[in-house]
Amino acid sequence: MTERFFPVGATYAPLPKATEVDIAEWPRDIGNIAKLGLTVFRLFLCWDRVEREPGVRDFSRIDRAFDLAEKHGLKVIGNVGGTFTNLQAIYPPRHLVYDRHCTLLKPKPDSPEELRFNRFKLCYDDPVYQELAAEFIREAVSRYRDRPSLLAWSGWNEPRLSECYCRHTVALYREWLEKKYGALEALAEAWSTEFPVRFRSWEDVNPQPEASFEAGGYRPFLDWREFTAWNRTCKFNLVRSWIRSADPDTPVISHMCWPGDADIFGEEDILGTSIYTIHAQGKSDTGFSAYEFTTHQNVHLLPQGRRAFRRDPEGFWVVETEAGPVSWVHNLVPRGYSPRKMNARDLLFVAHGARAVLRWLYRSRISDAQAGEFNLVGWDGRITDRAAAFGELSRFLNEHADDFLNHVADRSGVLILDSRDCEAMAEAEGYRGRYNNALPNLYNALLHIGIRAEVCNLRQIREGILDGAKALFIPFRPYVDPWMEKVLRRFVENGGALIAESPFALKGSCGIHYEVTPGGMTDLFGAQVYDLGKLPGSDCGGIPAFDFRAEMEVAAGTVEARFADGAPAVVSHAYGKGRTVLYASQLSMAYQIERPFYPNDVPVLSWEQAGPFRRELAKQLEKSGILPKWRISGAGGEARKYIQVVPRRQPDGRGLWFVLNMDDVPREFSLRFDGAEKMRPLGVSAGDETAEFRDGAFNFKLGEWGWAVLAAANGK
Repeated sequence: MTERFFPVGATYAPLPKATEVDIAEWPRDIGNIAKLGLTVFRLFLCWDRVEREPGVRDFSRIDRAFDLAEKHGLKVIGNVGGTFTNLQAIYPPRHLVYDRHCTLLKPKPDSPEELRFNRFKLCYDDPVYQELAAEFIREAVSRYRDRPSLLAWSGWNEPRLSECYCRHTVALYREWLEKKYGALEALAEAWSTEFPVRFRSWEDVNPQPEASFEAGGYRPFLDWREFTAWNRTCKFNLVRSWIRSADPDTPVISHMCWPGDADIFGEEDILGTSIYTIHAQGKSDTGFSAYEFTTHQNVHLLPQGRRAFRRDPEGFWVVETEAGPVSWVHNLVPRGYSPRKMNARDLLFVAHGARAVLRWLYRSRISDAQAGEFNLVGWDGRITDRAAAFGELSRFLNEHADDFLNHVADRSGVLILDSRDCEAMAEAEGYRGRYNNALPNLYNALLHIGIRAEVCNLRQIREGILDGAKALFIPFRPYVDPWMEKVLRRFVENGGALIAESPFALKGSCGIHYEVTPGGMTDLFGAQVYDLGKLPGSDCGGIPAFDFRAEMEVAAGTVEARFADGAPAVVSHAYGKGRTVLYASQLSMAYQIERPFYPNDVPVLSWEQAGPFRRELAKQLEKSGILPKWRISGAGGEARKYIQVVPRRQPDGRGLWFVLNMDDVPREFSLRFDGAEKMRPLGVSAGDETAEFRDGAFNFKLGEWGWAVLAAANGK
């Protein structure tokens, strides 16, 4: 029987770009990876480096890395597929253009079609490029598939959404449109909302790269955006099929740019992602507050990538996250995180279901971008404090690998519907990211009352995720199609609570206004919204609010709160076995309890000022039989926002609780939850920190960025 282990490590060599550390230093470095207690490293199999001349392939550097991994008992993840917008690695071999005349990527309709620069990209719809890439990938996979150190293949490193206007992609787009609409006349009719459109042949149809008041109608732009996303998914599935044809047994992981991309593919054996925060802070002298640092890990978005067919439907791998400091790369300023902060971040990933954690990089590049940056160890390979601390975390995770590789969410029955599928409409309508904070604000507000909700998306709504839910929050969704109205109605009829904020269901997903809103659901909510204007002030029935005021005519619904002028602000309605609540403004957006790193015009609330929203959430959930899962005491209200509590459970029902102090300040507090008396501390982040059960609660003493894990004994 193979001993189970928790994959913890970093990317080492070979790398896909710039100059990596000399191969003579690999034996010492890879030996140190093992001595630290790490269990895996990642490498790249790059076509342009293996085959510098046509037909002459040199795999010796990759061979050496595998040999050393096996000498030291380490596992290897091989990135053999695409990177960014290419089918294989970052840089295609130049001889593909010289000798095989592969088509250059045309990122704009007027981009040049001939080779002009050292740096170039190829169109991944070019059939010649596909054929040649498939041949290289199959050979590389066949070469290493029987290596005992091989853990997984990475099918695509941080896939970008590639727009190409070359003949191959435009032809594929026309085929896609023909399948969607059937006849050319049907396409023309659908595209004629802004002005009459008539085509004489499919060759007349071209992509519309933008939409606005003057740039053109919404539908052609939305179709182009939908196609480019579909096409990216198809290309990952194509690369995966090439890998699987040569190695049907080794899992193929995806590697998203960030957790928000968790659902863009779907066919990967294991969902993987990068999780970075350092890039988002740019050149500012300040950085994310501790509260924003935690929120911007975006782990709350990962449940949207779950797929039932996977061996581990709820697990994911963190393939990249910061390993060390940066100086100037990516237009940044010097910035880094302490060893304890990075370990707390990584344990937060594990708490949410990460089954592997790898940092970028083990040892930095020595030329070009990122040289001397992101390194876990010193520039000369010496062990740093952060590397030693990471090794300690790895030893803890591997000592209890069975606990950390199996746990799943202890579901509250509360869902939040993400609105990021509306991004193309947001771009067309012009508000873009103005309301992006509604979802994380609501998610955090629920945490602050002891409820850990799960974020879901439209695919999951279609596939029946509401069947197991008690409440669905919709913090921002102006666009609802008829199919969704039917699903929401059935959810409420069967006993669910549907809680929506305005603007809600004003239009369909293509921007056609319903006029009578919420579209198709006035009886469901017991009220009709007949107008929408700017909110005077920042109050919606005694609750902080932002931007909008919906004018509602109440029919069968009940007015729970009013604006100062007496107009309805909150309307609830019993329908079937369930109930609905409709707010006349944006409440989640208003739950801004720290000054944000990215300035906006939402007022900053104190913990006390934000209290009405938390009490409103608790009240509405209690009406649906949903009570807080935990209660924190001993920490001031303001301090609670830094305490992360993540209740999980093992397949046999045993509890596993993660408790983290995600702050620069040490904290002492108590945590009460049902079944606490059956739990025992599995581990804490340092020897002077404690997690003790007394007086019916767990009492914690945690240092800055400290954590504790509680586990139930077997059979409990």
